[in-house]
Amino acid sequence: MVHFADLYATTANVRFDTKQEEEIEYHTDKSSLNVSLYSHQPDSSLGYGDNTTGSNLYSVLKKFLNNKKASLCGAQVFIAVQRYPDESDVSDIINQLRSHHVIVNIAVDSIPSGGSNSATLYEMSHETNGYCAFATGIDLHKAFDWMTAILEHPYQFIAQNFVVSGSGRFEIPVFKTPIPVGIKNYARFAITVQNHTLDNSFVSMNHTIESTDGSYVDTFPSEDAVPLFGTAQSHWFSVNGSLFYKWTIDYQYNTDAPQIIECRMNSPYYHDFVPLPDFK
Repeated sequence: MVHFADLYATTANVRFDTKQEEEIEYHTDKSSLNVSLYSHQPDSSLGYGDNTTGSNLYSVLKKFLNNKKASLCGAQVFIAVQRYPDESDVSDIINQLRSHHVIVNIAVDSIPSGGSNSATLYEMSHETNGYCAFATGIDLHKAFDWMTAILEHPYQFIAQNFVVSGSGRFEIPVFKTPIPVGIKNYARFAITVQNHTLDNSFVSMNHTIESTDGSYVDTFPSEDAVPLFGTAQSHWFSVNGSLFYKWTIDYQYNTDAPQIIECRMNSPYYHDFVPLPDFK
């Protein structure tokens, strides 16, 4: 996060779920951010000390949404959470996030330290074109690490969601990335396979990103691919700005219950905001 902070006019950080609610700290240089992050590392002695109290995440997020120190438009928010909130309706926050095109990405520990409702966390990320990864242990760490790498590729150009069941295939039609013609660079993707903690209804997910001329193929799973960490897989792929690409996803679940697969792509080159999903 510190490494890519120079790409942004303002960064901010805060710990939540502390007995004494902390203030969000805002920074205009990466040195200040670095100092703040290292001096505000997780510390369980500052926490609630029980496994029943719900997270104050939404209270802290409201402070960010009402701040006078940083622009909200197009902000990227990254949250790592172990304690779940108790709120069941956060539509007001979601509407405010959406009105400012704030994208929220959340890594959720599958084993909560308290609280009762993880569904609103997924809902908030999903409805803002972010993504939510459920994992625990080292997988949670790695899922969040790949999630924050979006900072290097901040411009989202694909955000699509598919409700599926059983087994099958779908394809994101031929697309061109925002990378200019004649330029070779990298884009980043993320894909999630369930809207809750990974369970035994999930069997497999394979996907392929390939250029239409056949000169480039990236497959998952493969020896070179980053694995699925919990419910999410994310990686970068090589892009030639002169080529067109397609993304094909095969899935298998052992039940007919509806599942949500989220597909996201970002690049380092500007792209206007993509449409948000319908939200009522």
